[in-house]
Amino acid sequence: MRAKILSLLLCITMVLTISQGSMVTAWADTTKVDTAKTEEKEPILAYVPLDNRPVNVDRVIYEAESAGFKVMMPDADLYATRLDGQPLNSNGTAYGDSEKLMEWITEMDKKTDYFVISLDQLLSGGLVNSRTLYGNKYYDEFKLIDKLVELSQNNHVYIVDTVARLATCTVGYQGASLETYNYLRQYNLTPRYILNNRDLSVRNIVSDYTRDDQGRKITIDPKYSTEVNNSLKTRERKLSIIDYILSMDSSGKMKYFIGIDDSNPQNTIQTNEVKFIQKKLGDKGLIYSGADELGMMAVLNLMIDYYGYNVNASAVYFGNTESSGSGSVYDMETVKENVEKHLKSIGVNLVDKDKADMEIVVLTSPSTPILNSKYISKMIDYINNNISKGIPTIVINSAPAAYGGNLEYRMTRECEMSMLLAYSSWGTVGNSIGISLCNGISRYLYLHSRDNSSDKADIAFLKGLIFSYEKDISYIRGGGKTLFNDYLTSKGWSVNNFYQSNEQVKTINTDLENMLKTSDYNVTVNDIIDNLTDCRYFKGLGGECGIIGKINLSNYSAPFFRTYEIHFDIGVKLSDITLKGFRDSMTVNMPYTPAKGQMAYSVNLYYLDQAGKLQKMPCTYDKNTGTVKFATNIMPNFFTDTQSMEADKAKSLFVDVPVSAWYFDYVMYAYEKGMMKGTSSNTFQPQAPMTRAMMVYTLYKMAGAPAVEENYELPGDVGNGWYNTAVKWAFVNGIVSENWDKKFGTNNPVTREQLADMLWKYAKYKKMDTTTGKNPGVYSYADVFAVSPELRGGFDWACSNGIITGTGDGTRLAPGKAASRAEVAAVLKRFEETE
Repeated sequence: MRAKILSLLLCITMVLTISQGSMVTAWADTTKVDTAKTEEKEPILAYVPLDNRPVNVDRVIYEAESAGFKVMMPDADLYATRLDGQPLNSNGTAYGDSEKLMEWITEMDKKTDYFVISLDQLLSGGLVNSRTLYGNKYYDEFKLIDKLVELSQNNHVYIVDTVARLATCTVGYQGASLETYNYLRQYNLTPRYILNNRDLSVRNIVSDYTRDDQGRKITIDPKYSTEVNNSLKTRERKLSIIDYILSMDSSGKMKYFIGIDDSNPQNTIQTNEVKFIQKKLGDKGLIYSGADELGMMAVLNLMIDYYGYNVNASAVYFGNTESSGSGSVYDMETVKENVEKHLKSIGVNLVDKDKADMEIVVLTSPSTPILNSKYISKMIDYINNNISKGIPTIVINSAPAAYGGNLEYRMTRECEMSMLLAYSSWGTVGNSIGISLCNGISRYLYLHSRDNSSDKADIAFLKGLIFSYEKDISYIRGGGKTLFNDYLTSKGWSVNNFYQSNEQVKTINTDLENMLKTSDYNVTVNDIIDNLTDCRYFKGLGGECGIIGKINLSNYSAPFFRTYEIHFDIGVKLSDITLKGFRDSMTVNMPYTPAKGQMAYSVNLYYLDQAGKLQKMPCTYDKNTGTVKFATNIMPNFFTDTQSMEADKAKSLFVDVPVSAWYFDYVMYAYEKGMMKGTSSNTFQPQAPMTRAMMVYTLYKMAGAPAVEENYELPGDVGNGWYNTAVKWAFVNGIVSENWDKKFGTNNPVTREQLADMLWKYAKYKKMDTTTGKNPGVYSYADVFAVSPELRGGFDWACSNGIITGTGDGTRLAPGKAASRAEVAAVLKRFEETE
């Protein structure tokens, strides 16, 4: 059953017994060492991506913005890749524009000190095109590298690059076919002679490209001789380029994140290349078994450097193969080695659970396939336990093929997934590890460095989380991609490049969105949205949680016009509530009356944990008062929503609103919520009447200041003042109407009955529940018939819902009395609490 916010209330059962139980704690203590707060100004990241796929664009932006950075990028046309037959970029090519990208970088040097730059993009026009370039002169590339080295002298520069893939081509690019790809990959999988460190050089490595580990010439099918020769020249070019930048960066100012594009754990043509780069790198960076997480890893390292905090993490594995299996044929290390290597590369400490800031929970290939379901069940129980305790948790599925999407199916139905810091099951194991660590640790660093998380950062974090779930789970594991592939195949279009025309693509994008939103498949787009909507998300490390409001996915498309991954815009609305878990122990006195005719002499207390198991809680029973007393902080599903400001500010905000006044809290609430402002810089005038113009303007701002029909004809007494648009909005939406003399009464005081009527109609406008409440209605008051008949319905709704109460001794409504600004502040707070 899905864990909705506040849906799992603490269930306490008392059983008569003479035994004592032990205390079980709930929220983990996440108090951290105080660190210097970072600068208030939003720092800028200048980012040149590997290509225009979402993993290199959207996900990096979400990651950086969730950690408090503003991301600036060149025009997409300057870094986009186009497969064969697709529209070209404005430079007349199918790849990025190196010259204009360097111009953009130079211009950004005036605005920021932080750069993440893909070498493949800047020097080769993107990852795909880097697999096709060859030659023995690299003057242009070296000139650009010299500029990067110069840039690094006064900036923080993080370089992303790749080791040439085994098959240096891309199916559907410059005529390459699947047969070409397979032949080149097999040729380069042939083991080569492994050079010792002393002999590692570009020349020696290249000279051994065509010979196997026994020194024998590798046979080439004449049909592919040109492709093989060009492939080897491409490898030489990439190796020469990385050699040059590492040599020129003698001061070690830049950091490097180098991925092995399409790697393999055995001895291949890449082995000497990797050894050589590792030797040249030293402590400037590390090499990863994958390319798709590189941009995110570079950004994460930037965040660690920027925030200056050494994160401590622990890793927990399920499946029992973390030390014996790599997870996929494209990864070079075991899963455990892969996790530890990623953590080491970014300076994250691997520690025991009791010393960790966060936990990384990993599902590996099953050691015993028949136990698949048990591994999943244990992992889900563990995740839910962490969520209930408020432990920041990152989840990685390193073996999705082995479990057939069953983990994700159950997570969607059994876990409060919004409370995870990150999730991934993307591509290779290395990519999954990198992407999830980047999303989770970046967010953690941001929360650790600040007292409050901004809405912008929260929304970016949630977009990254939603993208991971929708793409990795719903699309890849849940069946969405299968639907899309079947749809394209039925039309006779290739799943690897379906482009025919712009109009055709527009139709496909529309059909794709409708298909994923309306079809019934294993884990649908709506399943994910339903799991996340109205749920908590991590907003602070002291138990603070925000609430996710409405989620909307739109503008679906398939990057590169293939089905490998998808793009969609994400809209997220946040609730203005911040929940805080109880961190300190509470003392609770709970009434208990023994059964009739019985005298209890000992009581033990039990509660149901999230797994539905009974747990004991120490308590004392006072039979004189008939209460059970216990101290606990194990109420993870009870929260507080606190609105507050610094005491000195609150006391001095308005000179005419004393702390002792009955309306002080109401005025502070209305002011902080943006409903009402002062009448001057330091006065509120609480006893002054609220005018009709003020009231309408307040409701208009509460509605979000929506656009209004321009040509609506207002009553003659409405001028062109600050309230004009608000009054027009109120008339258009039926919230107010003309008086008997065909006027609005701009400066007239709003009466109590008019106030009730306006709120009632505003509630209808907002589609709120406007049924009668449980409090006394207007007919319970002595002067009910003094209420105007046409306003009686609204006043009855307001009274019965506790929004407006009686005046004086509480028996009269005083419907014609002017409502003061203080009274309106009180009514607005009650109205918000009703909503």
